[in-house]
Amino acid sequence: MRWPLPAVLGLVSLLLAGCVRSSPPTAVFRSETVLSDGFGPECHASNLVKLPDGSLAAAWFSGTKEGADDVVIRFSRQLPGSRQWSRPTTIAAHPGVPCWNPVLFVGADGSLTIFYKAAKRIPDWEGWFRQSADGGLRWSAAQRLPKGYLGPIRCHGLARPDGSVLFGSSTEAATGTKPWRVHFERCTQPGDWSIAAAWSRHTPADDTPPLNAIQPALLDDGAGRLVAYARTREGVVARTESADDGRSWSPLRPAHPRQANPNSGLEALRLPSGQAMLVLNPGRNRLHLDAVLLAADEPAWTTLVRVDAVAKGEVSYPSALLDTEDGVPVLRVSYTRNRREIVLRTFTLDGGAR
Repeated sequence: MRWPLPAVLGLVSLLLAGCVRSSPPTAVFRSETVLSDGFGPECHASNLVKLPDGSLAAAWFSGTKEGADDVVIRFSRQLPGSRQWSRPTTIAAHPGVPCWNPVLFVGADGSLTIFYKAAKRIPDWEGWFRQSADGGLRWSAAQRLPKGYLGPIRCHGLARPDGSVLFGSSTEAATGTKPWRVHFERCTQPGDWSIAAAWSRHTPADDTPPLNAIQPALLDDGAGRLVAYARTREGVVARTESADDGRSWSPLRPAHPRQANPNSGLEALRLPSGQAMLVLNPGRNRLHLDAVLLAADEPAWTTLVRVDAVAKGEVSYPSALLDTEDGVPVLRVSYTRNRREIVLRTFTLDGGAR
């Protein structure tokens, strides 16, 4: 049987396309920028976003040490049209009360919100926010979120098709066995964050025994499900999923039981290929920070790239986003290095990671 030339060429094209799609993903170090300026001297818990003008912005907390009365929220952004960053400024401070875990959110209207927590103790956290209409140059007065809501506890919010925003949140109790519990908060009027009626709370189904989990990182799997990954006291990464856009959630279960995590903050992203990626500390300590690829049919994750490593201390608490630089797809990760620097590293993505 003789095949027509167009059919042969079409078959070859399909085969070549399949080869391209199946090429192994890679990530190569591109650049490093230290965002912090020695204020504090301790700094931690950075959060990174891209602004509507294409520049980047980051926030973190800084003070004598985590939980000290002088801890404030610091902010820096790229100068428009430049890769230079502005000198960090303090954008949230509660005299005599420490601030914690800032999270930036860019609204559909281009506005920028900084969410953060304030209280002497973590179990007593109150959710606060400020807003900016000019990319962080000027900010509104600080306002408290409605009672019972903390807002995003550490990781980015997820804008939904119906116009609402879903945030991963959690609580750390101070009584009894001091359990850690994950929950999710939805706001149906983004920007009007102080309206109590716009908020609702959603909790994963119970499991026995429950995992002590906090700080869930959300992603949309592109197949009609939302998935969240969280750190745990049990030394594994927990996973829960929702098939109804975050209104109900499955029980928290270990994402990969054979893979350890030292109860440290993580970030979740979905690559253009559809594959889920976590940025986290693997193993039993915070000496290494990796970007890893997840596959449901594999018993362990695959390391895409080592983001950073230290001989002692920690590299931890990543915030990450996918971006382009000079027309090239990149992964950007901000994180803590030994609690003395907030570092931004950029990696070129190629192969199946694109």
